[in-house]
Amino acid sequence: MKQANTKSVRMTYKALVSYILNTNYRSASGVMGLAISFGSLAALIFTWNKSNLQNKLVLLAVGLLFTVINPLVLSFKAFRQLKLSPSYRKPIDYTFSDEGIGIRQGEQEFTLTWDMIVRLMLTKSMLAIYTSRVHAFVIPVSELGDDSAKIITSVVQFTENYGPRLSGNLKAYRTGKGIK
Repeated sequence: MKQANTKSVRMTYKALVSYILNTNYRSASGVMGLAISFGSLAALIFTWNKSNLQNKLVLLAVGLLFTVINPLVLSFKAFRQLKLSPSYRKPIDYTFSDEGIGIRQGEQEFTLTWDMIVRLMLTKSMLAIYTSRVHAFVIPVSELGDDSAKIITSVVQFTENYGPRLSGNLKAYRTGKGIK
């Protein structure tokens, strides 16, 4: 990246929901919750003729808890957070350069050097740039425009020497094959 590339980005509902659901369901507790839900649904199916109505309803409720109810609750919370949080009202300017990522929102400014990035996660909707296990900058891919593949490739390549953990779909970007 010879010259800096600046993008003004607004958080989107799709990107925020993608980040929240991925964060919740890729953790040990998220996997455990899914296992409990699927186990409960399996128990419901296998004991259908042997259970009374009350047991069926309990197994159905537990089965839907982490597969339907929790994702709906998290999606609603993301919608509310997007509408009510003042930090999502203003766009964030990201400047991608050889030194790192410049981040500016209003009067606040911060430079994220490449060695500060510990993990990169890409979904169809967003790129999450983690600076710790729990803190991440979430960038909606749709907001990056036509340069999205080029920017993602440069982020992956610049951080490669520092060994951040990459989601599986980012491995193609190491060699530039992710550029479309």
